[in-house]
Amino acid sequence: MISIESAGPSSSRLSSHVKGKVLQSWDKAILPFVFVVMLVVFYAIDQRTLSPGNLMNVLNQVSILAIVTVGASVVIFSGGFDLSAGAVVALSAVLAALVVDLTGDVWLGVGAGIFIGLVVGGLNGFFVGYLNVSPLIVTLGALNICRGLALVLAKDGAIYSFPSWYTNFGAMRFLGIPSLAWVAIVLFVFVSLVLRYTPFGLNLYASGGNPKAARLSGVPVARVKLLAFAVSGACCGVAGVLLTVRSGGGDPTSGMLYELEAIAAVVLGGAALSGGEGRLWRSMLAILLLAVLANGLNIIGVHPHWKGVVIGVILTIAATLDALKRSR
Repeated sequence: MISIESAGPSSSRLSSHVKGKVLQSWDKAILPFVFVVMLVVFYAIDQRTLSPGNLMNVLNQVSILAIVTVGASVVIFSGGFDLSAGAVVALSAVLAALVVDLTGDVWLGVGAGIFIGLVVGGLNGFFVGYLNVSPLIVTLGALNICRGLALVLAKDGAIYSFPSWYTNFGAMRFLGIPSLAWVAIVLFVFVSLVLRYTPFGLNLYASGGNPKAARLSGVPVARVKLLAFAVSGACCGVAGVLLTVRSGGGDPTSGMLYELEAIAAVVLGGAALSGGEGRLWRSMLAILLLAVLANGLNIIGVHPHWKGVVIGVILTIAATLDALKRSR
């Protein structure tokens, strides 16, 4: 005969298990749910928001920021964050344009733009990983250095030096999808596979989740952090080069607040600010959500300046929910 007392604890454990599963499922589903609700609301207000032409326009607009978000995700998963992303994008674009202006070699300019992003990211990672300097201080310093260098190299103006055949690539479409969006998609797939199926991906999450335990387990935490920031810098370099495709030159004022939007997307996507947790596809869905939100607000006549306010509110709410979730 089974007593009520003996059945009680088992029932309680089962209830807690079911409750945990429900909360976990809801946590995974809330972002797609919010995205769908937002689409329905915007469509009800103005049907143009879901027209094929407008959706492709959103994809084209968000592609460069999505690439920055890929890099920001890798850094945050590793337990850091990068405040220099927007300035690195600007420096990469300006340097690429300057090299083309001086040499006439487009591909040398493209390589220089990506390379400078990789170098800045690698230096950030060296200071954070090997010298244990706060990523806040390191990347804030890099932000000012890169933005200043971009302004100096461009002499406070913009450098337009790319030929028309190069900028025409930005207007092309393949299978109906903008060419710049294809670059973002390919990069997203590649980095997703690296994070999921390679030792680097495993070490990245381990270093972000518990760096001391990871170090004791033989994970080269310092090297992992260096590589994470290098990936972020390289992504910013690619983003800067794609900006030159879109505009035909390098503008030292470009990339403003890119780092804020990228970090907001990663946090909104459910990544832990402390590191060790997060999925790249959720970061991509979140940055697409922010892009659709900005586009929808624009179509219904809301002033563009409210975009920054909305992103700030979303970031604050997402960070607060993350803190509450971890305090349970």
